[in-house]
Amino acid sequence: ILDVEGRVIAVLLGTPEDPEWQNVVKEAVKALVRARRKARRYGFWSPGPAHRRGKYLALTTGVSFGGGQRRPGNLRHSKFIRRLIRHLLRNPHIRRIAGFQSMGLAMYSPKLYKYYCRVLKKLFERHPGLLHNFANSIFPAATFNCGPDAVTFSHLDYLNLSHGWCGITCGGRFDHTLGGHIHMDQIRLVIEFPSAASILIPSGCLTHGNTPIQKGEARHSITQYAAGGLFRWAAYGFQSAKDLLATAGGAAAKASFDGNPGSRWEWALSLFSKYDELQADRAAVFKADP
Repeated sequence: ILDVEGRVIAVLLGTPEDPEWQNVVKEAVKALVRARRKARRYGFWSPGPAHRRGKYLALTTGVSFGGGQRRPGNLRHSKFIRRLIRHLLRNPHIRRIAGFQSMGLAMYSPKLYKYYCRVLKKLFERHPGLLHNFANSIFPAATFNCGPDAVTFSHLDYLNLSHGWCGITCGGRFDHTLGGHIHMDQIRLVIEFPSAASILIPSGCLTHGNTPIQKGEARHSITQYAAGGLFRWAAYGFQSAKDLLATAGGAAAKASFDGNPGSRWEWALSLFSKYDELQADRAAVFKADP
């Protein structure tokens, strides 16, 4: 999906050219269903009131910063939920999905991918207690939407990196021509989103959601993303804006990173590749470390 300047702003990644991929996603869905059933059986979840994104069990894991956190950290859960998440993270089918989403970011937004690599490498080196979800994925956080009706309300992921991309892979038993479409409000698109397919979108600046599926159907999804606070923390010298401003020269350092008011979006857009420059951007980014 291109903007008026020819920049790649979202990607309908589809599926890999692998005859086993449908089975990969089916097995991943089975793992999500097992997690949901265990959570319900032991009283950790029930199909009651909706949360901000929908009426389904969502298990979030990884590294984040924002929403009241004082510094970047691994998301915390009860011992039982940690065990559920650990099983999902170790699932080989889910790991393949995570790697496919990360590969999609590298292939279709190589400059943005390089930015993730550079900043997150420094972050994890500075804070060795932070844990990667997957060795084969650049994304620091993930959410397992365990269904049974993982259809999201229209929402904006405002804590994500505003110009960052979010990987989404869905699976389940539903007719994608009748429901489960992804809609992106600002660009006025509604797109069929079949089971086993993946999409990459800038979820921090595009309001998005899904259309309802039919009665008796089931839908699940796996998403990966990065909190914007992680990048600000690294840019501010591995400290909060408040702590930076309390230092000598802190205001100037913050202004240097933030740029002139209203201009930072231009820099952010420069990380998006134009379609006719995509091959050159890939070559420039990956020539030294393919």
